[in-house]
Amino acid sequence: METELNAAYWENRYRNGDTPWDIGYPSPALVDYFSREVPISSRILIPGAGFGHEARWLGEQGYSSVYICDWSAEALQPLKATGLFPDEHLIAGDFFELSGQYDFIIEQTFFCALPPAKRAAYAAQCHRLLKPGGRLAGLLFNTVFPFDGPPFGGHRETYEALLQPLFHKVALSPCSGSIAPRAGRELFLEAQKQLPAI
Repeated sequence: METELNAAYWENRYRNGDTPWDIGYPSPALVDYFSREVPISSRILIPGAGFGHEARWLGEQGYSSVYICDWSAEALQPLKATGLFPDEHLIAGDFFELSGQYDFIIEQTFFCALPPAKRAAYAAQCHRLLKPGGRLAGLLFNTVFPFDGPPFGGHRETYEALLQPLFHKVALSPCSGSIAPRAGRELFLEAQKQLPAI
């Protein structure tokens, strides 16, 4: 029987320490992107953030408008303990039910955890939550896994077909800053929402 990837599933994974995707520190490729591209005043959403290593890094650099969403309340506890963000920024809930507007949505092992049937809804929700000119940025696997996920893989063409109908600009390039176990198997994504016509 197929496992339902719901809140209870993810909460159980975190409670049991069954989190092999967690690298224990912020992704170097994302730290580089934040340093180059993300103004400190930006309103940032990190969905499926897990332990929130990237959010913690942002908070320690002085970013204050960072919002973290994960189905697992257990996963959010270490970040909550830092006191870097108010409780209302730590959302234990469903990404697909979020509202609000953000300058950046950061992708790091959330998309690959979703069943492929939810990918179109993910793209639409990201587009909906971004301000005009806002960007969806992060890492996507550039490989198909020989097992039933999660993680669920894909290739550039898959992602372009999903995102190009919605976003004004979609750039996907081989990631040069991947961690060693994922080297050569990741793409860096940046997709920008259309600015309003002047």
